[in-house]
Amino acid sequence: MRVVILNGAAADDTPGGRIERALLAHLAAQDHSVRTFTLRDNNIGNCAGDFFCWVRSPGQCMVADDNREIAAAVANADLLIYLTPVTFGGYSSTLKKAVDHQIQNISPFFVTLNGETHHARRYARYADLLVIGWQPERNPAAAAIFRHLVWRNSLNLYPRTWHCEIVSGDPSEATLASQIAFALDVMARRESDSRPTLPANPVRPDQDRAVPRSALLLVGSPRTHTSTSRALGDYLMQQLGARGVRTETVYLYTTLNNPHKMQHLLGQIERADLTVLAFPLYFDTLPAPVILLLERLAAHRAAHPAPGAGFAALINCGFPEPQHNANALAVCAEFARSAGFAWLGGLALGGGEGVVHGTPLNELDGRARPLKKALDMAAETLAQGRPIPAAAQDLISKPLIPPWAYRLVGTLGWRRAARRWGAQKDLKRRPYRVEV
Repeated sequence: MRVVILNGAAADDTPGGRIERALLAHLAAQDHSVRTFTLRDNNIGNCAGDFFCWVRSPGQCMVADDNREIAAAVANADLLIYLTPVTFGGYSSTLKKAVDHQIQNISPFFVTLNGETHHARRYARYADLLVIGWQPERNPAAAAIFRHLVWRNSLNLYPRTWHCEIVSGDPSEATLASQIAFALDVMARRESDSRPTLPANPVRPDQDRAVPRSALLLVGSPRTHTSTSRALGDYLMQQLGARGVRTETVYLYTTLNNPHKMQHLLGQIERADLTVLAFPLYFDTLPAPVILLLERLAAHRAAHPAPGAGFAALINCGFPEPQHNANALAVCAEFARSAGFAWLGGLALGGGEGVVHGTPLNELDGRARPLKKALDMAAETLAQGRPIPAAAQDLISKPLIPPWAYRLVGTLGWRRAARRWGAQKDLKRRPYRVEV
């Protein structure tokens, strides 16, 4: 059996090193062909979110770095294994950077699975999926979010069998070996996990919270000024400003790799009474650079504890159903809890790219009216130091376009985009030919 391991651990991650060694020992004893990518040592850029791997060079990322080699190995694997610390209930930013690039191995065209819109297969077969995460101590809420993410990934990566294994604390060598053996045995028996559920992440109405004087919008999209994330966040900031809140906006993709800008951003977050994170959904959760920000911010706040300012999220995805965003919202809530913020809730928009597409909301037609009303409701309560009301999410959950129409228009849109690049005949191309 051909096994590909994507290791998303840091170099000094002792539990990760122990788990990898135990895993490799078991795989060697079973005489499998194993290829390991230690992702911290690979040259992988962030996914640009331009979808060129679907419409310009179908099936292959336009950036010729190590992501192509990894995608080819994954396409030819029988078993794909992710290794990662459990990061606020999700993957590490190092692993997520490689996962984000796996969109080249699926198709832009839409299919319906379990009543939801998903992307179709590009290849006839896909590797089984085993994800092994580890926690410094038992955290049931984070573990539940993690299992949910693996399940959501299994819907989009088309494995025949999937399993999630979580190692907590510092188990003995014998216990660790037994846990790894169990996980591999589950895969061998082709017994997928049952569908997990997310833990409740209720916001806590706090009547004693101070009214925020300042709010900071963090835009976590590679499209920066022209993104739907910016359009949603900008409208919310306008409404907060109209209610007397001073606002600022920072674009993460132009900040994270600049030490001076990053240090300045940490100071801005410390000074803000309210931080709003706006981002697009990438492979069922946050994009890798946004996770990287949360990792850095959590580490900074652990070293420099600060009063619990408010934290909220705005998420949009390329599917018409907003429930695709549920895992990302749960990760944001878990991050807020672990980093000492007051979680004030979030809004999750389905199909936003099809309607908003980066256009300022005040320039859109009547279809955006419910969206604007939901953001108005959010601004009203956030400006009072209170959480986003459930009624705002109920309002934004109503599809802006019927799902069947969204899928139809989306299919035509992908074909039209490919035609611009002369790639319309190659949309189903399989550049990483699967070896039989």
